[in-house]
Amino acid sequence: MTIKAPYALQFDRASVRFPGTATYALENISLQVAPGELLTIVGASGSGKSTLLRCVNRLVELCDGRIEIDGVALESFAIDPLRRTIGYAIQGVGLFAHLTVAENLALVPESLGWPRARIDARIDEMLATVRLDPQIYRRRRPRALSGGQAQRVGIARALMAYPRLLLLDEPFGAVDPILRPQLQAELLGVLRAARTTTLFVTHDVDEALLLGDRIAVIDEGHLRAIGTPRALLDRPPDDFTAELLCGDALLHEYRRARLAVREQSR
Repeated sequence: MTIKAPYALQFDRASVRFPGTATYALENISLQVAPGELLTIVGASGSGKSTLLRCVNRLVELCDGRIEIDGVALESFAIDPLRRTIGYAIQGVGLFAHLTVAENLALVPESLGWPRARIDARIDEMLATVRLDPQIYRRRRPRALSGGQAQRVGIARALMAYPRLLLLDEPFGAVDPILRPQLQAELLGVLRAARTTTLFVTHDVDEALLLGDRIAVIDEGHLRAIGTPRALLDRPPDDFTAELLCGDALLHEYRRARLAVREQSR
């Protein structure tokens, strides 16, 4: 079924093959993401998860197939305006070392012509959202941040300009395990309130199960499964998905119990 709603994202037999390689990095990927949905994407290292994200903001171009945003073919958008409407945060963060935290956060709003007062207010709001005191961190440069702090600034930057789509690639990979659940919950609250359509790549199966409205399982460039966390835990469609998401019997029951708690809290 094709979703005909604002800011929906659709992959139609999308394929990627990098020059000089004989195999596809992604092959015949077809899936749809509803408006406001958070789709978590899991799979082994090198399976194509990050490549899938980079196709959406055209950091990677398809060799075949089609991607649509809000029913409009991706190639119809000019690249720079497209990227300014898509938030993107990666595990390597990608902050500009010569700019302060505030200057990094201001880049996209400035390019969109926001007034200074609105930019400054949004910087303070987003730093507070990721638990960084604006009075302390506004003027710091990336080299003065820990890995986890820099990662949080990267998430704040991705959310600064109210993106139509949000692409998150291992966004909590460098965050302290004690702080990580708090940030997960706060990010989820922000995305729910804004109804931001989000693709979230993670290697952490528990994170995928707890955050995702649905989960996509990628294996060697192919979409092996897609469904709600409950459906995939209760009825994994194949052995690969079962092994990845369910694990052994004890881990399976633990994950089902945690998911039940999440479902009751929503």
